[in-house]
Amino acid sequence: MFHDEVKTNDDIVKGTNDDATVSRLSAVNLGYIKDPFVHFFVKRATRRLPIINRGTFLRCYSIDSIISQFLSMQGPKKQIVTLGAGFDTRYFNIKSGYLDKDNMQLSDQLLRYFEVDFPEITMKKAMMIKKHKELLHLLDNVNQVKIERGGMDLKSPDYCLLGGDLREWTTCSKRLIDAGLDFQAPTLFLSECVFIYLPPEDSTHILKWITDYMKNTMFTLYEQIRPEDAFGKIMIRNLRNRNIELKGIYAFPDLTHQERRFKDLGWQNAKAVDMNTIHDTYLSRAEMSR
Repeated sequence: MFHDEVKTNDDIVKGTNDDATVSRLSAVNLGYIKDPFVHFFVKRATRRLPIINRGTFLRCYSIDSIISQFLSMQGPKKQIVTLGAGFDTRYFNIKSGYLDKDNMQLSDQLLRYFEVDFPEITMKKAMMIKKHKELLHLLDNVNQVKIERGGMDLKSPDYCLLGGDLREWTTCSKRLIDAGLDFQAPTLFLSECVFIYLPPEDSTHILKWITDYMKNTMFTLYEQIRPEDAFGKIMIRNLRNRNIELKGIYAFPDLTHQERRFKDLGWQNAKAVDMNTIHDTYLSRAEMSR
């Protein structure tokens, strides 16, 4: 009984990947963002409501900006690790120049890009990459691309897609190390609406491992906050109606708690802002009117 329950909850969480991918394509089709690769991962395009398209735009704008700034920094080549990557296409956008700025080729600064997610998702993604030459030919040295573990992993010299359960971090971290994770290289970890679905002790365990082992690292975290305000209560209720539980939201319910989860582990700096602040403070007037 317990095993079936866990499986059902996992399937629901996996479904949120499809939701996010459909929303991304909707925003692309309406001109909010550029991403020529997301359509490969959507069976049927759906036009989302304007509020969702704007939210998707802000989410992409924020994280893409951080990635661009990270890769633009002076110094050695850098690696990115996306935890719970789903059908994220940022690696392909980096390699094709869509995140370039100031005439700097960001792909030249990329040492390696790692993605970890449930094996069922990585198998589908690996199949789509192999199937579409527009994706496959962006990998370094196509003739060195390897499919391993029955299709769960795809490895190339600069891109590694690894199947694993983040709740079993000891196994996941070993796979990352075996795939070439460099403890010394400047590293950006990314959790985009992923940690929130994990029990708080599991996300803290992952963060502590990163703190202990990585020598030069940043972390970008995007997730829901404020479960107790009017909007938060509606959000929680709507998600519960879909059997989706945000396991981490009460442990880290606001911006202060989000900063503290890093500072308590000894991180030098942690800054949390909400999406309204991104919209009101960081967006240019031209981009807002567009």
